[in-house]
Amino acid sequence: MVYRKFQPVFVLVVVVLFFAQGCAGRASHPIKVTQSGDVKKTCNELRHAIKGYRRDIKKMIPAVKAADKKRTLLMVSGGLLIVPWFFLDLSDADKIETNAKRARHNYLADVAKKRNCRFKAPHLKSFYFHDKGYKKRNR
Repeated sequence: MVYRKFQPVFVLVVVVLFFAQGCAGRASHPIKVTQSGDVKKTCNELRHAIKGYRRDIKKMIPAVKAADKKRTLLMVSGGLLIVPWFFLDLSDADKIETNAKRARHNYLADVAKKRNCRFKAPHLKSFYFHDKGYKKRNR
């Protein structure tokens, strides 16, 4: 008899937590590495695009670090209370977008090098966000 009284409440809690988990993350929208107008760009346009991507990447790295710290805190506290696990963002949208911008930057640097543009555009090394602590890979 007591079970039947709590059954609707239990179902309501499960449904609310299910929808709350669905709102925890966002979909990633990575940019394409190659775009249709890349072949027609001048050296000056390439230089400005490369600088812009480098600036964007530097702005995104602190956000990725903060999201990882938040995720770690929710995972640890979820071990005790379980409820924080419903609010985990496991999509890694910021990481995916940052690595896509890095790949775009490197592609534009290759295009500039092939055209013999007179500016230096070093390649950005791959980021290891998962296990190396945001350090660039040393090769």
